[in-house]
Amino acid sequence: MLPDQLAKAVMLPTRGHFIGIDRNNRLFTFVFALFPGLLASGTSVTLVCAFLWAIVSLAAKRFRFEMSRTDKIVAWCLTFYVLVTILSVVVHPDASKGVTFIFKMVPFLAIWAVLPRLRASLPGRLVPFLITGAGIGMIGSLIFSIVQIAFLSPRAEGGAGNAAVFGLFTVLFGSISLLNAHSDSKTERFIAIAGFACGLVCAFLSGTRSAWLVMPINFAILYWYLRGQTLPTITNVVKVVGAVIIVAIIAIAAMKVTERYHALESDIVQLDRQPDSINSLNARLMLWSAAKRAFLASPLIGYGPQNRMSRVNEILNLPPDKKMSFTHVHNGFLNAAVDGGILGVLAVLGLLAAPVIAAHKKEPGPGRDLAIAISLLLVSSYVVTGMLGIMFGHDATDAVFIYLTLMTCWISGSSSYLSIPQLAAQSEADKLALSDLDQKLAIAKSA
Repeated sequence: MLPDQLAKAVMLPTRGHFIGIDRNNRLFTFVFALFPGLLASGTSVTLVCAFLWAIVSLAAKRFRFEMSRTDKIVAWCLTFYVLVTILSVVVHPDASKGVTFIFKMVPFLAIWAVLPRLRASLPGRLVPFLITGAGIGMIGSLIFSIVQIAFLSPRAEGGAGNAAVFGLFTVLFGSISLLNAHSDSKTERFIAIAGFACGLVCAFLSGTRSAWLVMPINFAILYWYLRGQTLPTITNVVKVVGAVIIVAIIAIAAMKVTERYHALESDIVQLDRQPDSINSLNARLMLWSAAKRAFLASPLIGYGPQNRMSRVNEILNLPPDKKMSFTHVHNGFLNAAVDGGILGVLAVLGLLAAPVIAAHKKEPGPGRDLAIAISLLLVSSYVVTGMLGIMFGHDATDAVFIYLTLMTCWISGSSSYLSIPQLAAQSEADKLALSDLDQKLAIAKSA
């Protein structure tokens, strides 16, 4: 049974220096993959805890500081974003109000300590926990969403506390779940397909229209990846179940798309008849226009994140009762432009390029294809949803982006695909391999 195999694969049954590191890496990867739809704040807490513990371990020389040239390029892409944000805070007025934004940058530096810790694990052993965890997390997220829709809210938010963020995470991690569709394990294939379907349904229930726009792009990426894999034979039973799932998704999608279409139509009509009224559509148009004007007025270094909305509201010059209360301008690139000018935009582009660089620079092999698929799913999801909402600056969206970038860096291009049952079967061999590393470390210390 998969639960027993999962427990065996995660909890290597012995003590040891590198065995402990590898076991914790497996747990970290699996738990993190569960969180985005169920407890989004848990992603940032988990990442920061992993970062702090990795720093302590590095200081104690429990593992080597090992990063490839590509790893360092990716790490500097993330660090450049941190430096630009700090600069934009300190060179503008009210720098004391920007301390929060500086603290939010801490997780972006995690790559310098967490990635070397992940490198202490055996190659190929963490990815199965990422993909299977994503599928299980999406199944749980659907249950959470149904309860919310039935009793609490017209739009599902899951554990994200925000429908837009929930829509982003479910379309992303639902897509990652399907990367297991070619597994040799029937249970894993079921989780992969169920996780994918649940992720799509959650995205529709969230009512996040930008997440819906991501779906065709992610479908194309998944098709590119899976067409190169050996897929299991599709039986008649699977065809019937698949047809039922597709019909259910279409029915839910039609209901939510119709509902959100009418809301958009109402906003457009109101915008035409009452130009001075502020609704969801008009608010975005006003924010984008004001952000563009703010950027053009200070294109080099912007105004600092602490002055973002005050500057936008100043340009809008609305009456006090109509003043915008948003914390961002609902476009990730314009947000960066107002915060840090051209430098801010370049920093965001560097962030988005980081996982793609990490995947593209790998040696050819099954791992490289998987890394490219994950990086493209990540970047497409963030860019499309970020054009109409939040991209970075939210603790959970930041943590998820950093985590998946770390995983993309960690994957070896030549490593073969492994399922959870295969990992469980190799647990004794893994234990011996890690024990050998422990012995070599002990010899090196005594020399």
